[in-house]
Amino acid sequence: SDLNPVAVLINKAMIEIPPKFAGKPPVNPESCKDKKLFEREWKGAQGLAEDVRYYGKWMRDEAERRIGHLYPKVEVTKKMVKERPDLKKKYEGRELTVIGWIWARTVKSPNPAFADVDVPLASTFMLSIKKGKEAYVEPVIEGNSYRFTVKAGKPKDANKTKAGTSAGKRKAFLCLMSDVPVSYDHIRSEGKAGRMGERLMAIVAEGDRGRVYLSPTEEMVEIANQAIPAWRPDNELPVNPRDFKTPNYGLMTFGDLFTSRQLVALTTFSDLVQKTREKVIVDAKEAGWQDDETKLDGDGIGGTAYADAVGVYLAISISKAADRGSTICGWDNTRDSMGHTFGRQAIPIVWDFVEANIFSNSTGGMTNALKQTVKAIQPIASHILGTVTQSDAQSQSISLNKIVSTDPPYYDNIGYADLSDFFYVWLRCSLKPVYPNLFATLAVPKAEELVATPYRHKSKEQAESFFLDGMTQAMRRLAEQTHSAFPVTIYYAFKQSEAKGSDGVASTGWDTFLEAVIKAGFAITGTWPMRTELANKLI
Repeated sequence: SDLNPVAVLINKAMIEIPPKFAGKPPVNPESCKDKKLFEREWKGAQGLAEDVRYYGKWMRDEAERRIGHLYPKVEVTKKMVKERPDLKKKYEGRELTVIGWIWARTVKSPNPAFADVDVPLASTFMLSIKKGKEAYVEPVIEGNSYRFTVKAGKPKDANKTKAGTSAGKRKAFLCLMSDVPVSYDHIRSEGKAGRMGERLMAIVAEGDRGRVYLSPTEEMVEIANQAIPAWRPDNELPVNPRDFKTPNYGLMTFGDLFTSRQLVALTTFSDLVQKTREKVIVDAKEAGWQDDETKLDGDGIGGTAYADAVGVYLAISISKAADRGSTICGWDNTRDSMGHTFGRQAIPIVWDFVEANIFSNSTGGMTNALKQTVKAIQPIASHILGTVTQSDAQSQSISLNKIVSTDPPYYDNIGYADLSDFFYVWLRCSLKPVYPNLFATLAVPKAEELVATPYRHKSKEQAESFFLDGMTQAMRRLAEQTHSAFPVTIYYAFKQSEAKGSDGVASTGWDTFLEAVIKAGFAITGTWPMRTELANKLI
């Protein structure tokens, strides 16, 4: 299958686990209690999907019982209404569910006169630009300090509000207190010295028909500061300046990509996977399942293995929540919605980010993550058992006499192993007891990954040589083992192109890959362009 544990787990979730339990009814008490529901025909993975829904909700509710106090509702007070008359008619005196908190990163002002002031690095002060629903942040300077207030409607100076404190891409930011330039060099220096912080700019709440933007309150900041994580992933981020920007600013580990409250939430949910799994075992036995206590990793098909399977999908749901639950998630003021960590295959620095309420029903909440996971499981109908293994393409033997269709790494385009660590650190927390061998290492294996990344080698030439030699060996294994009566299909996406020469545009990645294929003993019978993604998706 793959050497990357995250990729292996995804494959297991799609083609190995569902057929083991195909056609079986759910075991949760809610479904078992309803005779009509229990006796209906459960096709494919529908029963498994129903249990993931039920136990996912139980896990979410149990997490809220433990840490829900860190995610309070916001009361629209008379004081708020005095500043915002538009709130009076609909919301005065009401408590609204918070969707997220929008924070701006801060550094000390480079102006000696304000050296003790943490000034905001805000890419924009516009919260919503939807017609008729505009909202924005207005900074109010008071002596040697400042505060943020949120207003509805169009700002007087639209261009200034849109720019936030940004001075342009190359010029970085301006000091809010003095308009002195805040250079990238200064920001990097402050970040690496541990002096980069964050300041709450706005609260986003659920309204009757859309979002309600509110000014930050001291109470909300104090509650956020109460979060003290018992654990944080201390795996270091790679020194790969092309795809990983945060180390430039002092965010050196994967744990640094999350707020304390986000770390508490993700740790709580990860810990609850095993508690939920124990609950599934008990309920499976009550539902009449036999259980020899053989685990899923040991080819079990009884109650214990089934509980492991449910745990896998719950852990994947936590991964989806993590993608929406880091400080790399920006606020999209065109859609009134939050972005996610992997808007592309990289981890950039995001200056003003949204911290989602993991207990809300909106994007970024666990309910939404579970819903997407269940939706993906439901249509899986195969009764044909598949087997997924972790193996190195250069030495694997599973392709012997098989029909091979493969999607190898793309030269230096994407550092899959480095990026996968973002999810691996949380999956390992949840699933090491389920797959002890798959999650045996502290991080995703990288030394053997067939990508031409210069930062792992001494030069670009050595990186290319590593890729060519390794890919040739991997292709040779396929050429020697694949079934001789059928062609091998290889999907190779590559977007990078070099400068035009006399022969047109050259692509080192494509040329090097084809060279490896030919050296391995294959004869190329044809190449075809294929669209494998939606036009608005990454490739």
